[in-house]
Amino acid sequence: MTTQDPEAKAAFLQRVREAIGRTAPLEYVPDYPPLKSAAVRQEEKVRTIEARSLARRDRIVETYLENAARAGWRVHRVWSPEDAADAVGDIAQGIRAKTVARSAEDLFRAVDVDGALRRNRANPVVLAAGRSRSRADVRRLAFEADMGVTGVAYAIAETASCVITPRKGVARVTSLAPPVYAAIVRAEQVLETLDDYFALVRHQHQRSRTRSFNYANFISGPSRTGDIEQTLTIGVHGPGEVHLVLIS
Repeated sequence: MTTQDPEAKAAFLQRVREAIGRTAPLEYVPDYPPLKSAAVRQEEKVRTIEARSLARRDRIVETYLENAARAGWRVHRVWSPEDAADAVGDIAQGIRAKTVARSAEDLFRAVDVDGALRRNRANPVVLAAGRSRSRADVRRLAFEADMGVTGVAYAIAETASCVITPRKGVARVTSLAPPVYAAIVRAEQVLETLDDYFALVRHQHQRSRTRSFNYANFISGPSRTGDIEQTLTIGVHGPGEVHLVLIS
């Protein structure tokens, strides 16, 4: 197959779609500008994405929840920050968690996870390196915790992914080390496609003119590991149980 053979390319892509269970026809063909496309064009694309996301938010959220359930997320749809905190407390109680690690994001000013955890006899531990806690301490506490809780930068409906990126108060081990993980997502953070996500990130980089973050974690369900005999094992290289708390 070559890029000069459009029929062969279309047939190949159709086989890929069928192999991953994508039977619905594409509603639109994504636009893939060059990585160094002009900032003006990128800004136009981002405005289109934002308008489409707003107009189709209910449908995008429903698609996200459906795909998340199929991907192995345990879905909890709630309607307020208070409900989200209670959901996290219930999850901790269900697994009899004694220690729950969480990130130090602004999200937790609205979502009182600490109070909900204490009501369910779980001890919240805030994982953030600083003057009183080294990175080594953060890693140790994350691996000792029974559960981890974070917010997200974005969520992707088509892949049922939560995206964790470096930002103040976020240690990625919070979402990787504990055996159980809960992600708190706001409906307005859900994007329709991966293409939308990369367009937004590229635009942010163009506007800031600074170095982009050096990693992004895409969590698309519980950790799955397959050996050479294709035996699937859950929870070897990350949480084996993952919960999605969506605030609509």
